[in-house]
Parts: sequence; C-alpha cells; structure tokens
Amino acid sequence: MVAINITEKLETGTFLCRLNRFMTEVELHGQKTLAHLPNSGRLVTVLIPQAKVYVQKRCRAGRKSSYDLFAVEPLGVPVIVDTRFSTLAVKAAIEKKLFKPFENYRVAGENVKVNRSRLDVLLKQDARCFFLEVKSVTHIIDGVAMFPDAPTLRGSKHLRCLMSLKEQGFDAGILFSVQRPDAKVLKPNYEVDQQFSELLKKVADKNVKIFTLTSVFKPPGIIELKANIPAFSFT
Repeated sequence: MVAINITEKLETGTFLCRLNRFMTEVELHGQKTLAHLPNSGRLVTVLIPQAKVYVQKRCRAGRKSSYDLFAVEPLGVPVIVDTRFSTLAVKAAIEKKLFKPFENYRVAGENVKVNRSRLDVLLKQDARCFFLEVKSVTHIIDGVAMFPDAPTLRGSKHLRCLMSLKEQGFDAGILFSVQRPDAKVLKPNYEVDQQFSELLKKVADKNVKIFTLTSVFKPPGIIELKANIPAFSFT
C-alpha cells in the first residue's frame, strides 16, 4: 500500500441530481451550481441525493460548469467518480512497484493507438511491451464490485484488441481500478453486459492478465492505493 496526495484543493457540497450523462447539479456554499461528471456509468449506487460531494474548481472558457465532480460520499463511503483518476492511480502504483509483475517496467505511453482502438497504458521493459487497459469500477452491492454498470461496446472492443495483441506475441492485460474501499470481491456484471462478461472470460483463457487496484479516498486530500485488492472472480 502507498499513499498519494491530491495537490488540487477540493471543495465540499451536496449532491442534488444528475441532469444528463455528464452534468450534475450540486449545492455549494449555499448555492445551486453545475458540476461536470467525468463518468459515463450509471452510478446508481453512488449518486444518492443529499450525499456529500467533493468538487474541483475549473475555470476555462466555453465550459457550462465551473466545477468537476471528483468524489461522492453515499452512506459515509467515499467514492471517486472521476474515471480519469484511474489511470493516474495505475501509473502511481506501477511507479511505486506495487505490482510484482511490473517491477521492472516503466510507463512508456498513455492513450496508445493500437489498430482502431486506444489503450490506456503502454509499459516497457527494454524491448518488451505490455499493453494495459484500465477500467474504473464504482458499482458495489453487498461488498461485491461489478463491472460494467452499463453496457459497454467500447469495453468489448478493448478486450478484442488485447486478445489480438496477445495472439501477436505481446503481453496484454486489463486492470480494474476500484475507486471505493468497500469491495470484498470483483466480478463481471453478467446481468448488465453479458457480451463483455463472456468475452472477459475468453480473453483470460487466452492468457490476457487481469489485475485489480483499490483506491481509498481519505478526505480532504489523501488516497491510499492497494494492489491486488479486491480479489477477482468469474463466479
């Protein structure tokens, strides 16, 4: 386990409602305001009205909102909803050598174009390459984390890309970044996306590696990273 610090100031408020896929309304300093939601998932176990929120100020011309929604705290459980943090967490975990298989690798690229897909992280050890796709997980019921929480054609495309790379002789894997502390196990969400779930089993059988990482947000500005937690299971 390692801890990293959030350098940007977080302001606290209250979640009111989700207006559309990427926009929420929150109460901040006694006023209603818009906050961009950098997450396309359904977040039905996270976006609970009156839950505490953590937002980051954003001042850029052309934006509809002045804030980004970073985390939500439903029922006292802090959940990082910003999916962009997942890749940052994975990079930090690799640089801190939390994953034994990656001890001798370095991060050589991000958002790497591979055929008609883009994969999140490219790792290198001398001339050896490891392609890694990162998936953010926030959906948990009774201690069971499940991915995805909404159908993901893009996710299935990434899995096919990883399998193709493996067949070409490259190393490849998928890392599920669980952005809350209360998961005991992680499973594919067959009920929401059977295609992705069955394809995940297929690529695992082809020796595409599966990793997990848990990020524990401790307000106001510390995040603990725990590798290989929670355990992954297909059943």
